[in-house]
Amino acid sequence: MRRTFILHASGAKLPTDLLGLTCVRYADTLTPSEMRTVNQKIRNAIENELRVTRIDGSWWQFSLTERTAKEPSALSLLKISRDRNGALEVRGRSWREDGNLSARYWSEAAKEKEGFSGVFYYWKGERPLDPNAPQLDGVGEIRLESSDRASGFFTTRADGDPNVNARTAGVYWRANPDDISILDGRDDQKRAALIAEQLTRWKSFRNT
Repeated sequence: MRRTFILHASGAKLPTDLLGLTCVRYADTLTPSEMRTVNQKIRNAIENELRVTRIDGSWWQFSLTERTAKEPSALSLLKISRDRNGALEVRGRSWREDGNLSARYWSEAAKEKEGFSGVFYYWKGERPLDPNAPQLDGVGEIRLESSDRASGFFTTRADGDPNVNARTAGVYWRANPDDISILDGRDDQKRAALIAEQLTRWKSFRNT
């Protein structure tokens, strides 16, 4: 429904269940100049929809900031999707430099950036392999630079440890459609090989 646009006369009345859609009104008699204005409104609405849609999908996040014990995540695979109401959701997993799982996380709230493609979100997560599986939270931002590349940051705080308050800058590259399937699949060798491949890319990013 988000990709539905309604073109209708200014005096026409729409059913109330259609009022949330993108509507472009026009006068009963149109001059060529007014028609160009209508066309531009439709073009802008389509471009805005494409801009929003482009941020959706799976992304590899490569940490550029030096890794520490407080925030050891070197690499992350996250998915940006929409809930039933069209709001953005962020969910992902991260790995340490040695290839072991570092964290699992999910957004509690997310807001699309105005004026350019991007998302700002508040997240919660955990370190499932650490003693007592400490709970984490923070904020993050992803800013789209092209159809396949983005930049951004995320912060990390740990429940019960006020010394953990880290900010990590990173770059994002769009993931292949099969990457999440491999990580969720039962083939341990493929999963390990994929993580090792992406960690090699992470090291190259840090050296450039």
